[in-house]
Amino acid sequence: MVDDQLKGIRRSYKFGKAFNDDKLIVRPKKTVVEVMSDDNASIKSAWEAGEAISGLVEKEVKGGYEVTVAGERAFCPYSQIDKAKKEPAEYIGRKFDFLVSDYSKDERGLNVVVSRRALLELQSEALKEALLDQLVEGETLNGTVVRVMDFGAFVDLGGAEGLIPAREVAWERVDDLNKVLKAGDGVTVKVLRIDREAGKITLSRKECMQRVFHKSEEEIAAEENAAEVAAWLKENEKRNANVGSIAGAFDKLGL
Repeated sequence: MVDDQLKGIRRSYKFGKAFNDDKLIVRPKKTVVEVMSDDNASIKSAWEAGEAISGLVEKEVKGGYEVTVAGERAFCPYSQIDKAKKEPAEYIGRKFDFLVSDYSKDERGLNVVVSRRALLELQSEALKEALLDQLVEGETLNGTVVRVMDFGAFVDLGGAEGLIPAREVAWERVDDLNKVLKAGDGVTVKVLRIDREAGKITLSRKECMQRVFHKSEEEIAAEENAAEVAAWLKENEKRNANVGSIAGAFDKLGL
């Protein structure tokens, strides 16, 4: 049920509130319901409308965090506090905006479950769509590496992630991408391809770098051999320059 509700909220945000006719992000009129009283209607309104509501993370409890929302105790599972796992100290004692993923009552009272991750994902989706609309193949952008895999590196372009395939990291072959890139690195990349339907962006780092040709061991050895042969021919030509001449005969006699 919770998953269905969140999907509904995502659809509502994505198609009903994310953009106007000019493809600009539109903020909901009532983005945040401030924690000012114990009026449960505030939570119910935020839940029904799919709007964000402010909450204070009080403490860590079994399975997640206790959050005070509009004067009520709510629960936020570990998996819903953020998009990536961090230490509890990063959240406890701080206020964040949440989406209400469950609002119900039973014999024990009011049950409120909130998700910060759902809100972050919706915001990311809105920014991604806006960025995809603006991107042009062939343009150069600055981004930040977010993670490095065997097949390539993902780069945050400021709202959307693009992939630098392993073959596009550098002109030379790179066997271990972690020796070249790491999370947090700033990179300049060229947009190679944009698949707006799939939401995928292919990038190139090497296209923004000066191409340096590295000679193979075989090429180096061949050049050295060619140089030795050239030197031998030159010396041999010098020795044979006076062969058969009078000057050459006197040279042989030491005169």
